[in-house]
Amino acid sequence: MKRSLLYTMLLLLLVFACTKKEPPQDVLFKVGDKYVTIKEYQYRGEFTPHPNYPRFNRNLEKILLNNLILEKLFVLERGKTSELRKNENFKNFIKGVAEQKMREQLFYKKAFDIVKLDTNEVKKRFILSQREYDLEFYTIYKDSIARSIKAKIDGHPGSAVAIFDNIRPDGKKPTWHVKWKDPDHINIHEALYSGPLKADSVIGPIPLEHNRWIIMKVVDWQDNILLGGEEQLLRWKEVEEKMTMNKATRTWDAFIRDIMRGKHIQFDKDTFLRLADLTYELETANDRQEKSDVMKRFWQEEDSTLTIADLPTEEAFLQRPFFTIDARTWTVGDFRNAVASHPLVYRKNAANRSEFYEQFKIAVADLVRDHYLNKEAYKMGLDKDEKVLRTKEMWQDALVAAYERDQVVKELAEAFPDTSDPYRKRNLEKAFDAYLTD
Repeated sequence: MKRSLLYTMLLLLLVFACTKKEPPQDVLFKVGDKYVTIKEYQYRGEFTPHPNYPRFNRNLEKILLNNLILEKLFVLERGKTSELRKNENFKNFIKGVAEQKMREQLFYKKAFDIVKLDTNEVKKRFILSQREYDLEFYTIYKDSIARSIKAKIDGHPGSAVAIFDNIRPDGKKPTWHVKWKDPDHINIHEALYSGPLKADSVIGPIPLEHNRWIIMKVVDWQDNILLGGEEQLLRWKEVEEKMTMNKATRTWDAFIRDIMRGKHIQFDKDTFLRLADLTYELETANDRQEKSDVMKRFWQEEDSTLTIADLPTEEAFLQRPFFTIDARTWTVGDFRNAVASHPLVYRKNAANRSEFYEQFKIAVADLVRDHYLNKEAYKMGLDKDEKVLRTKEMWQDALVAAYERDQVVKELAEAFPDTSDPYRKRNLEKAFDAYLTD
């Protein structure tokens, strides 16, 4: 493989000498019209997709640069004719990757990049960031109960402590020690660190998400003063970053509410239950065969042995309405197409089927929200944004190269059919090395 790396680097020198197109300023290397930036190199070294050539030699994972170069060579040599590019699942996956990046860029343009911090506010938050709280708290899982408690406190603020203490009949209160750096919900963080709080201060109830609220009482607090200059500078920077993200999140939430204003999802009850039941069984299936059995049962008539391929009702079911929003009816087929590029993401694990129905409904709502955010991103031309295009190309190249690498290994393996041969792996590695140097 040392020889392979040498050949590769020589080829790179030739490419650099011949190319006229100027790469970006932070480019690390360029092969043909393919390049990798320093930032991408760092990302690829830590996160997926992580290159690995050849896969049967684990030690080569350390040679990240060489692997990335080989990836681009695979794409240049075999990428245009790769069968993977014709695969609909692959196309949908790449579309999903691009649209996710588009929504990220939309967040920066509509929220993050427009944040302006007040120096006096940063100073106040810096001082508060050194405070730690001992709290008692209750989590409330019903909107009506939370609003009732809030109304009582708003009507009798002097009785806030008594109201808090009597929320639970047995008087038991969970406790919580909170630090500024804790990764708490933005509403919790802002409630505790927007201004100094005294002992016996009651905060809330404040909403978190989807029928979940929290109410807190300050039991005690203490300030842990940062003494070192370097430590103070680091904390100041962290405070600025957190304030920026929190303000951007508030702006982003308002932007989403504006986008979704007047839009309400109305599910077809029968279709919802059928799809939710199918999804629940798929999510809880233990293996591929069980998942396959679930799909067969889902598409079968009662007491029938027919599968999806044989049923005349398949197309009819795909045309059934699933939900209506913004004067448009989404069919089961529309929903299936959307999920192909935007898999459902569940906010928490469901303990039973009833809880799963709620999580399924939320996941569908999140998908629909992202659908409207995608439309806004396309309107702004973010599908042509350089960062979006780079992310899309990175994933395309990584997956195509991995697929073509596997095809090469399969082709080379045909010369070594005896799987019991103890030298087969070594011979296959040599053959792969020879392929790379040719």
